[in-house]
Amino acid sequence: MTNDFEQMLEQTNIQYAIVGEMNSTLKETLRGLTKTRTMSFARAYNVPGRSKMNQAELAKAVQEYILNPALLESTLLVLDAAEWAVFEAAYADPFVQDNYLPYGFYRLMLERGLVFTYFNEGKFYLVMPDEVKGAYAELNTPEFKAKRSRMALVYDYLLALTNLYGVYTPDKLLEVFNAQNTGDSLDKEELDEITKHFLQREQNFVMEDGYLINVGLVFNSEEGELESLLQEIQGKPYYVPDKTELLKYVDDGYFEMTPQLTALKTYVLNRMSDDEEMVDALVDDIQLACSMDAPLDRLIYEFERRDLVFENTKEAERVVGLIVDISNHTRRWTNCGHTPNELGASKLISDQKQGGTNAPVQTKKVGRNEPCPCGSGLKYKKCCGK
Repeated sequence: MTNDFEQMLEQTNIQYAIVGEMNSTLKETLRGLTKTRTMSFARAYNVPGRSKMNQAELAKAVQEYILNPALLESTLLVLDAAEWAVFEAAYADPFVQDNYLPYGFYRLMLERGLVFTYFNEGKFYLVMPDEVKGAYAELNTPEFKAKRSRMALVYDYLLALTNLYGVYTPDKLLEVFNAQNTGDSLDKEELDEITKHFLQREQNFVMEDGYLINVGLVFNSEEGELESLLQEIQGKPYYVPDKTELLKYVDDGYFEMTPQLTALKTYVLNRMSDDEEMVDALVDDIQLACSMDAPLDRLIYEFERRDLVFENTKEAERVVGLIVDISNHTRRWTNCGHTPNELGASKLISDQKQGGTNAPVQTKKVGRNEPCPCGSGLKYKKCCGK
């Protein structure tokens, strides 16, 4: 972890922290907040009549909502794995001390008043109030644990299929889930309920017109790209890896490190640069661009922006050949997760620039080297995408 990276993490944490000594009592903590901060909790819980309350009234009302068993359960059921790990650590100990804790790992809990953060004498602390610990202790039954475990597994499938396919129907998720979890089947009613619950907060997917869709196809794509993708996948079989491999796609940044990607990395390290970190980023971005059916000039740009210059035509042709090989062995949304090679559709990617039938999907997913959506200012793969 670089000093710059640490500094960005720390500054983000300080921005939302209370400066001063820690307080483990929810009642006293709320009393000490500004009315603006307390009002933010009231809005998060949609407290009725909040606009007419003074600070003391707001603090009392907010405390009741924070400790409400049903609301607490609802929040805890949508925490992802990284958030849950932070919650459990804060529950088990008086505080979590880590100046470089990614903001995205505790943001929702902070917004709901389940934890508070402090910056004191150069150290960042995350504290769960005693009253919240008590409320969770009563909630933490075997039934709750089973429900959370069940929902977490379904959530993993929602994310994995979103990242692997881009767009798919709930029926496809039911088919895959039930085939890989025999004896623990999921029906449409349960899936609908779980999906709606997770969509109460911002997700990497949305539900529209009967499809589960990667948010990039809805909010960051060019007009008509979703419709183009839906047309492109008609009649194509879905790539469905085994459960272990499939659930790796829960991580938005996951991709198979194919022999073709390894060959490009080896060539660039041996012939063009000995900066392994930079070359890893190059290969990472080449893979991501290929997964979106990017044209050849877009892939070559990844070399240009890193000042990697081809010494001669022969070297340029060699690199282009390696890129074409990567492209034909890269899993794509337009192929329902298959590679062009698997579908017998291998082609020179330069053909795409000449009016080929496969329209490129230029969707701006949250790229592995793009700023993290949690607002930390870091690259996604070094923050919430770990």
